[in-house]
Amino acid sequence: MLHFRSPAVDRDLDPGHGLHTDGRGTSPLSTFSTSGFAPSAVLDTVVGPVLARDLKAGDQLLTCDGDPAVVRWVGESMTMYDNANENAPLSARGPVRIKAGTLDTDPEAGNLVLNAGHKLLVRNPLNELYFGTDEVIAEVGDLTHLDGVDFVPRSVMRFKHVLLDTHELVRANGIWMESFSPEMWAIRVAFPEKYEEITDAVPRLKFEGGEANYICPRMALNNREARLLDYV
Repeated sequence: MLHFRSPAVDRDLDPGHGLHTDGRGTSPLSTFSTSGFAPSAVLDTVVGPVLARDLKAGDQLLTCDGDPAVVRWVGESMTMYDNANENAPLSARGPVRIKAGTLDTDPEAGNLVLNAGHKLLVRNPLNELYFGTDEVIAEVGDLTHLDGVDFVPRSVMRFKHVLLDTHELVRANGIWMESFSPEMWAIRVAFPEKYEEITDAVPRLKFEGGEANYICPRMALNNREARLLDYV
């Protein structure tokens, strides 16, 4: 299946100037990606921690499963939320904050803010019983039942997207979470400029088989499965 600091969270907001009221400008789709790091997220590289806003192509990120991975592209997008609509899906109500020090995050790095669809690694003694594996990944928006994880009432957020050669688990604010996994057809249709940037950086993504390197690195839980988790 193809398948997260922030007293300064306000600095990650964009006033939305130039956007249409549906948040998508001239694009036929409203959101570039359901995942994304707030620019103030702290990612671990081979030379030490770097803010997501300062990452650039050629930097090397530490990965959970092997050698450091080279950053091929760093993009930015905006997501608009409908937090006033009680009937909106949870993922549409706002970005998600992991409070500093919870879920094993580094308390010195501050709060971690993510787009609700960003997946993170969860280890739990009950995972083997529930899912047949000790490590799973879940969308942070599906983990707001856990202490220290909550939605932030924002209407617009800017996010950073970090593309590697493969879909990897990288460390941000002390915990493991996914790198960017592009859905190239949707990006080509809705965000042609970003499509050109991505395919210039990773040419094989022009082709249908190019996304095969971005298979999810762990079993990904759906919403109901994620609600079973009690993080340990």
